[in-house]
Amino acid sequence: MKVKVSFVLICYNEKDEVLNCIKSIKRLKTKHSYEIFLCDNASTDETLEEVKNQFKDVNIIALPKNIGTPAYNAGIKKSKGEYVFFTGSDVGLKEDMLDQLVGLMDKNKDIAQAAPKYYSFFDHKKIDVAGTWLSRSFYSGTFKDNTLGNKIVEIPYIGTGLVRMSILKKIGYLFDEDYFIYGEDVDLGLRIRLLGYKVVYVPSSVVYHVGSVSQRIHKQHYLTFLMERNLLTTFFKIVSFKNIITLLPYIILMRLIAMLRDIFSLKFLNAFARLKALVWILLNFAFVIKKRKQTQKLRKVSDKELLRVFSESYMFG
Repeated sequence: MKVKVSFVLICYNEKDEVLNCIKSIKRLKTKHSYEIFLCDNASTDETLEEVKNQFKDVNIIALPKNIGTPAYNAGIKKSKGEYVFFTGSDVGLKEDMLDQLVGLMDKNKDIAQAAPKYYSFFDHKKIDVAGTWLSRSFYSGTFKDNTLGNKIVEIPYIGTGLVRMSILKKIGYLFDEDYFIYGEDVDLGLRIRLLGYKVVYVPSSVVYHVGSVSQRIHKQHYLTFLMERNLLTTFFKIVSFKNIITLLPYIILMRLIAMLRDIFSLKFLNAFARLKALVWILLNFAFVIKKRKQTQKLRKVSDKELLRVFSESYMFG
């Protein structure tokens, strides 16, 4: 049987969340065929045993170590769907959310990724994620209010949603395996844009979100380092040489300002993490340029089109 959608979930010691997520998938009111993959980042709790006991049809991929969000790639390699819906396991899906995304993408071939609106799992009226913004400083963020309104709108990136398998085959992978966590979604969105396709936010499609596990198990300064390192790497991977020269002073300035803000807030480890990321880029610049050469092979559009969805207004409030 032809599979329309492959659900690819990742988890790390999230037994309850995983079970609830799979149950919500099975409660979907959808006319489309689907399969489910669970990519486990070497959990040490009883997640896999419980999934095997309760859901015989879920395809489990047990990774030997925790590789972060690139774990999605392992499931995608085995997926047979025309589309992939990738998500962390800390969500519950509203019953009609899938068909809205599939219907939109079936009709609009220029859309490579469509993402739902996130509400709090614990308060269904509280918005958790409602689209994203991206600055030319290569700082980014999510909206936790209705800033983007209730219509379908193009956004620069997002770390979940429905994506075309044909596009994933063109760009080679979902998330960069060197990123672990943070910034990988920006990198994905910009690789999609390099090919000339769109990422859109679909507020009528709803998901309920428990919360970030990564923020509960990692120190904030480590997450800051990963964010800075990965976003800087993406900057050098994606934009033209002309815009590297043009934007780099602004990018460095905004990171110096962020360091000063950390110091004034007595977050010294955070400031050091940002500096450490800059040093990492310098020490590993040959590696970053190698990544750039691979990424630039995707380019079908100019930077003018690439940067069209960037905005400074949200970063400055």
